[in-house]
Amino acid sequence: MKKTPAFSASNIVAGYDKKIIINDIDVVIPNNKISVIIGANACGKSTLLKTLARLIKPISGEVVLDGKQIGTIPPKQLARVLGLLPQSPVVPEGITVSDLVSRGRYPYQNFLKGLEKKDYEAVEEALEIMGIVELANRSVDELSGGQRQRVWIAMALAQQTDILLLDEPTTFLDITYQIEILDLLTDLNRKRGTTIVMVLHDINLSARYADYIFAVQKGNLIAQGKPSEIISEELMKQVFGLDCAVIKDPVSGSPFIVPKGRYHVVNG
Repeated sequence: MKKTPAFSASNIVAGYDKKIIINDIDVVIPNNKISVIIGANACGKSTLLKTLARLIKPISGEVVLDGKQIGTIPPKQLARVLGLLPQSPVVPEGITVSDLVSRGRYPYQNFLKGLEKKDYEAVEEALEIMGIVELANRSVDELSGGQRQRVWIAMALAQQTDILLLDEPTTFLDITYQIEILDLLTDLNRKRGTTIVMVLHDINLSARYADYIFAVQKGNLIAQGKPSEIISEELMKQVFGLDCAVIKDPVSGSPFIVPKGRYHVVNG
C-alpha cells in the first residue's frame, strides 16, 4: 500500500458572503480509513468538506496536504491526490457514461494530447470497480439515480487519487442503492487503501461504515472518534435534538440508533 499524504486542517473559520458557517475547527483525517462527517441540516458539514477540497477559501486557518498549504498546490497537482464528488453534480447533456468517466483523467492530460493507453485503462478499471461496464456507451441521461451515482463515483475513481471526498453520496437513493454504494466505497478503501471522507445523513449507516466520525453542531466540531467510542444517546441529543436509545447493531455490532418519538407501541 503506497504512502498516503497527511491531510489536516487547523483553526478553520469558513463561510459564505462573510457569514461564518464553521468556526475554529481542527481535524486530522485518518490515513487509509473511512471518515464520516455527521450533523443536523445546515450545521456546516458540507462547508467543512468544501473547505477541505479547496472549493471554499477559509476566512482564517489552514488546510495542509502533505506538509503544504492546500492553497499553494497547483490545481492539476492537487487533482492527482485529492478527488471530490460534490452533492448533486450536473450531468452534461447527451454525454455517455465512458465519456463522463474519462473526464476524471483531466489531471493527467497534456494540453496537446488526447487520452492515452493508461487513461483508457484507468477508465476501464473504474467502470469495472463500479460494476457499470455494460453501461459504457449509454447516455447518462437515461440512467436511474443509483446508476448515475455509480458513474460519478467511477469518474472520481478514474482520477486515481489517494484521498476521495464525497458530499452525501447516497442522498435520494433507496436503501438498496445506499448499501451498494457504501459497500463499493468500502471495497475501494480496503483494496486500494484510499482515504475516504464523506458527509452522510443516515446515522446508522455512518456508524456501520465509518472507521472514524466527526460530529458537527452549529459550525463547531463537538466530538470525534471511532463510532463505538462516541455514538451515544447524549451525543444524539446534543447534535440532533433527538431522544433515542443506542443499541448494538445485530448485523455489524456497531452502535444503532433507535428514535423514541412521542408515540410508542410495545407489542406483547
